Amino acid sequence: MATMVVMGRFCHGLAFFTLGLTVSFLHFQSRRISLARHLTWLGWFAVCEALYAWTALFAMLVPSVGTISPVVSPILLALAYTFLLGFGIQTLMSEEVYQARVRSIFVSLCGLWLVPYTIAAVAVHPNWELLSVAEVLVRYGLALPGAILTAVGFWRQSHRSLDAPLLQRILPYLRVTAVAMVLFGVLNVVLVPPLSTLLNADLMGNGAAEWAWALVGAAITAGFVRSLTTIEREIQQWVEGVERLQMLVEDRERIGRELHDGIIQSIYASGLLLESMLPVIPTDPERAQAQLGRVMDDLNNTIQDVRRYIFDLRSDMSDEDLPAGIEHLLRDFRINTLLETELKFAGQSHPINSMNRRRHVFQIVREALTNTAKHARARWVSVQLGYGEESLELMISDDGIGMAQLLVSKGYGLRNIRERARLLGGTLRIESAPGAGVTYHLTIPYT
Repeated sequence: MATMVVMGRFCHGLAFFTLGLTVSFLHFQSRRISLARHLTWLGWFAVCEALYAWTALFAMLVPSVGTISPVVSPILLALAYTFLLGFGIQTLMSEEVYQARVRSIFVSLCGLWLVPYTIAAVAVHPNWELLSVAEVLVRYGLALPGAILTAVGFWRQSHRSLDAPLLQRILPYLRVTAVAMVLFGVLNVVLVPPLSTLLNADLMGNGAAEWAWALVGAAITAGFVRSLTTIEREIQQWVEGVERLQMLVEDRERIGRELHDGIIQSIYASGLLLESMLPVIPTDPERAQAQLGRVMDDLNNTIQDVRRYIFDLRSDMSDEDLPAGIEHLLRDFRINTLLETELKFAGQSHPINSMNRRRHVFQIVREALTNTAKHARARWVSVQLGYGEESLELMISDDGIGMAQLLVSKGYGLRNIRERARLLGGTLRIESAPGAGVTYHLTIPYT
């Protein structure tokens, strides 16, 4: 039986210590979620509950700790349930009221037990064992209402701050959290005297109570974590969607601007040149023929530009993996530009499961190839895809005239490449020299 008690108290402390660390991380990671703004209350509750369980464990194992346990345990327990009750109260408040009264809430809650406990400690000194009744009062007066308020408040706050589709997705986790919290409050009444004596006199002695608190703590942790991480994931997907939409709008504006400044102006200039040939044809056929050759060359160049824009606008590879998608891109690029292409792979293949991340990589390759076709005057392009242990290495190079002579570093294409690399959490390095072409080095983490 002693072994079960020791293991139960250790797991009791471990479950709530894990809860404390987890909600603290979620508080800083998910500040934009209203449900996570004041999780520090819950984190301190969990840490104090864990310390209480471990103090009781050490009191069993180490005699020197056992002498101070009757004094320290009620303090840790009272602090834990003060934070729990504070968390439950703040879930029922508006943000403005909470910011104005947070200090008074904490001071008032501490005053509920600190003053009477101090008086009781002075009265029973040095018979600290008599302070065990303080634990019972704390459990009845703070733990039970704190757990119920937390369950009701978190449930109500979730329904008030989340829209219906997102609420439906996290509803099972909310139920787990609410039920586990209510059970925690009930356990603090049922598993301590005098009610535990009426129900089962051996319940506290065989470790069942400690295991019950450990399981409830694990359920509370799972419910909070799944609820908040689901909300965070939905928000992140929405942000990425907005960023993709913004980039799409910028791409359309860029293409529209370049069509107007490039292709339309070229066609207009060719039309003017043809119009100027009309009076020259009867009098100077040779001059008219030379001008007609110039017009044909200009129109051929314009046709090539149109093909490049068609290549830039194609997006029919969303379901392909990276090697197949990049090979598809290079094949279209070679057909539309008549440039030589080369594709190399290195390392053990590591799939990128996220379709959005693959699309960003495809767009980076497309932007780089488009820059090469439009500006570099290159004869060949090489794409190398290397699979490292933790990241993907992408290198795109050409044998063109180099970026320094083109002054395209402020262009939209390169800006889009940098922005997509940032969204992927990667790093971009560009090497270029006059007459030595351009090389893009991109490092992208797999997740």
